[in-house]
Amino acid sequence: MINTPEILRNPNDKSFNLSESENYSFKEAYDLIKIEKYTYSLFAIWNAVVINIQRRIEDFGIKNLYNVIDDKKNFNDKGTNLKDRWLNVNEYKIIDYAKNLNIINHITHDIITTLYWMKSINEEKENQKIDPFEIYAIVYLLEKNLFLKDFKIDQRVNEINTENNFKRREEDRYNDLNLIPQTHQEMLLRAGIDAFNKKDKDRTTSLLDKYV
Repeated sequence: MINTPEILRNPNDKSFNLSESENYSFKEAYDLIKIEKYTYSLFAIWNAVVINIQRRIEDFGIKNLYNVIDDKKNFNDKGTNLKDRWLNVNEYKIIDYAKNLNIINHITHDIITTLYWMKSINEEKENQKIDPFEIYAIVYLLEKNLFLKDFKIDQRVNEINTENNFKRREEDRYNDLNLIPQTHQEMLLRAGIDAFNKKDKDRTTSLLDKYV
């Protein structure tokens, strides 16, 4: 028997330093695991990881990102929220950028890469089974090697525009959960939850009808 990782049971724990979107993604992942939608839960966990890495890179400094990114035009520094700024940047490459900037180490990079292939393989082969123990195992590793790690600051930078950084975080927090799902993965997640809620509601209505 394996215990549920703390970040799934209690993403509100301050030690994880999650944004509202990350918090929501882990809650959604846990709900999906409970209803045995394991493949969908991988998408939710991946979403939380990507957002966390994006935040870490921005905290480390966009100028540093420009030194490693394939095409600077892909990052929209005029975006008013995290999603807008990173919309055109390949999610898989973001993990490489973080490693190249030493924001994450090679172990964390490999763990995240494993998660990427787990969700990709299961998306392509719907009949391939994945169990909750595999999900809990990868989440435990992510919890220890990513989400419990402090955000790195570029010590070489002497001047930091604190006001702009604070404003950006406030805008992200305000816009985080108001964004309409746009990606295929997000739509799959919402569809899974909605389908379960509808089924549960229909079952409840049917039970009530028997006693009316």
